[in-house]
Amino acid sequence: MGKQTMGTPGTALKYRTDNKSYKLQTGQTPVVRAPLHNEYGLDNFPNGTNAVVAVISYTGYDMDDAMILNKSAHERGFGHGTIYKTKQINLAEGQGRGRGAVTHMFGFAPGGLVKAQWRATLDDDGLAAVGMKMKEGDIIAASHTVVKDPQTGEYINRDGITHLHRYKDSEQAFVEEIKLIGNESGSSDPCQAISIRLRIPRSPVVGDKFSSRHGQKGVLSQKWPMPDMPFSESGMQPDVIINPHAFPSRMTIGMFVESLAGKSGALHGVAQDSTPFKFKDQEGQTATEYFGHQLKRAGYNYYGNEPMYSGITGQELGADIYVGVVYYQRLRHMVNDKYQVRTTGPVTPLTGQPIKGRAKGGGIRVGEMERDALLAHGTAFLLQDRLLNCSDYTKAWLCKACGSFLSTQPAVGQFGRRRPNEALRVRCRRCSHKVKIGGVEPKNDVWEDKSGQKWAGGEDVTQVAVPGVLRYLDVELAAMGIRLNFKVEP
Repeated sequence: MGKQTMGTPGTALKYRTDNKSYKLQTGQTPVVRAPLHNEYGLDNFPNGTNAVVAVISYTGYDMDDAMILNKSAHERGFGHGTIYKTKQINLAEGQGRGRGAVTHMFGFAPGGLVKAQWRATLDDDGLAAVGMKMKEGDIIAASHTVVKDPQTGEYINRDGITHLHRYKDSEQAFVEEIKLIGNESGSSDPCQAISIRLRIPRSPVVGDKFSSRHGQKGVLSQKWPMPDMPFSESGMQPDVIINPHAFPSRMTIGMFVESLAGKSGALHGVAQDSTPFKFKDQEGQTATEYFGHQLKRAGYNYYGNEPMYSGITGQELGADIYVGVVYYQRLRHMVNDKYQVRTTGPVTPLTGQPIKGRAKGGGIRVGEMERDALLAHGTAFLLQDRLLNCSDYTKAWLCKACGSFLSTQPAVGQFGRRRPNEALRVRCRRCSHKVKIGGVEPKNDVWEDKSGQKWAGGEDVTQVAVPGVLRYLDVELAAMGIRLNFKVEP
């Protein structure tokens, strides 16, 4: 999980220009480490936290790979992180004038109106004040139009109007830094682009992802109150509870060994060597025995087990619990970046179905497997809601005689315009025939198309509710010479 870790991406963060970087606020040096850890100077780049981990099935919130976090550990800063985002505002973008011509400048328009509410977030230079908290819709910069005076060579504003640039993200952020970006020609033209670095604090929330260094990844499922956490005889409470079922099938024995090594290292105040090559398989020379003797010298159980007491009832638990210190990493997969919600929103013009993509406000597709799951749950009627009502529900006219969508068309009144109180008359062109001059058809059956030609018949049409994409399919197949025939029962 090393490449997904929220760690310390660099020491000179002030001078970096990443679009997005993740930083762990409360990194620690690991108790269990490789021999070259110090030689590489990895303590300058901490990427995790030493956590007291208990292997126990406690409540139902640690099922599968979920983990329970001690709420007090969370409040002390366990796994707290920050995201740094960079946004650019370029005034030259979208300007129609000649290349390189300055038409805008940052700052308030000289002599123009400056409202007090603008100054809530902006400084005297028209840019957001460093350290300012920004929420969606807040003004992040101000600019005004300018023209170059040919006599003096100065840029002057004629209209006195200030244009505002706003912060568009829904998540609150702090302005960390603003950089003025010069031009490539080296001239002294006014600044046309700025780079704003935003700092977004991200405390762990339910749904965020953590992992030990052995790939035992899990999702935070509950921040459990400290008084309800199990505790040992010495009063020690775990920071993290992980389910024992996460181990047998995955065989991550290294995490058990790290738990022993971390516990003994913390008790004796030494950094433990984590490499497997240090130990042998012969009796008396295994890792378990080496760290077990250290634990025994410190007055703990040789195997790292401890009797624990329920934090809710206070009774001793029926089995001794395996407790130790494991270096836990916070990963960059956070629920705040992934959750997707949609009521109504944009649709695909071609099919009328909801657009895809979280960034565009799209929906999540109900596919074939989801359909099977709904049927298996006995909720078949829900499919009509998901696949029709909330998707591309359309009302369309259909001819009952010939069973086609394609041949129906609105009939125009005698004078080319329909009166408001007259019911919409839709007729099927295919099932009707042209009226001959001096014909005997009843007047009520005669209708005109948009070209003024008179037709009779074709009134056996009805309105049906269908998916919009069905009509699209009908047209596509018709283009290939295939005609669909729909039967409509009364």
